[in-house]
Amino acid sequence: MKLFVAICSVLLLLFNAAHVESRRHSDGDSDRQYKLFVFGDEYADTGNYPLADLTRTTRAWYYPYGSNDYDHGTAASGRFSNGLVLSDFVARILGREDSPPPERQREQNGVDPSGMNFAVGGAGVVKGTKEAPKLGTQISKFKTMVNHGIIDKDLKHSVALIAFSGKRDYAHVKDMTNAEIEATAQDVTDKIADAVEQLMELGVKKLLVSTLPPLGCTPWLSRSDDGYDDSCDSNMIASIHSVYLDEKVLKYEAVFNLDLKATFDHLAVNRNSGSRAKKFEYKLEPCCESFDQSGYCGQRENGKPQYNVCSKPDKHFYWDDINPTDAGWKAVMEELQESIENFLDISSW
Repeated sequence: MKLFVAICSVLLLLFNAAHVESRRHSDGDSDRQYKLFVFGDEYADTGNYPLADLTRTTRAWYYPYGSNDYDHGTAASGRFSNGLVLSDFVARILGREDSPPPERQREQNGVDPSGMNFAVGGAGVVKGTKEAPKLGTQISKFKTMVNHGIIDKDLKHSVALIAFSGKRDYAHVKDMTNAEIEATAQDVTDKIADAVEQLMELGVKKLLVSTLPPLGCTPWLSRSDDGYDDSCDSNMIASIHSVYLDEKVLKYEAVFNLDLKATFDHLAVNRNSGSRAKKFEYKLEPCCESFDQSGYCGQRENGKPQYNVCSKPDKHFYWDDINPTDAGWKAVMEELQESIENFLDISSW
């Protein structure tokens, strides 16, 4: 009987090890343990927005989203792209296969050892909805889970990612005065700073915080009746936001500047860029384009598509009006990977 119990114990240990290992990327270092906690909007959401009838906000649950995502059965998974998103590629740098599971799945599946994703498409830093809670609400939910022991209180081997596109907080930028943009940027970066400080107080040792992308040069703001304006202003909003972010957040040694502004500029805006940027023949024109400027990728009326999908998504940097393609996100993270790895220096924890 003792021998039988011993064998069962060994088999159980092997099973648990295999289960944990199954969420690691094949290139990862199996000796490194960490947790990743993700906060943000559609740049990082992997399935937190509730599944409902097709609308602009639920579109990530419907075709053509996920149509090139071979890691998830080429089906929509709640990711706002044709494939993986930012949080997935950050997780891969950390040795995992993809982002930790969305918080929405917690009651069904429990807390995954790889961490948890709280990001929700359509959320803002300052503004949010019941379905897409703002950053402060996401942080509060995480904090409550830590304080109640649902998430382990030992966070010294944890990484937090905060990533926002800025589309909700700066939704009315075209109608805003410079003073209003300044005030909004102050408010948004104040709230990011507060979130960072709360995470550090809880014990999170490393944080990756994104700047805004060059909003003026996204399909969302560069599209006109004549196409996409490649003389767009990439500094619109993003530069002001970055100045305040630098003053309030990036001053901390524990925070890494996930510089989406500079990286997107290099890959999708500047004409004289390197070889990685040259793979994108279509820098501003999204792969999935609505017929109408006020429409959205995936939109249908009376069962008929109100959008076009390109035949070569890897040649497009953008998937829809604000979100990169799988290839776009991959290129972004390839640009940033070495700096992130140097910053994290996981082996020294």
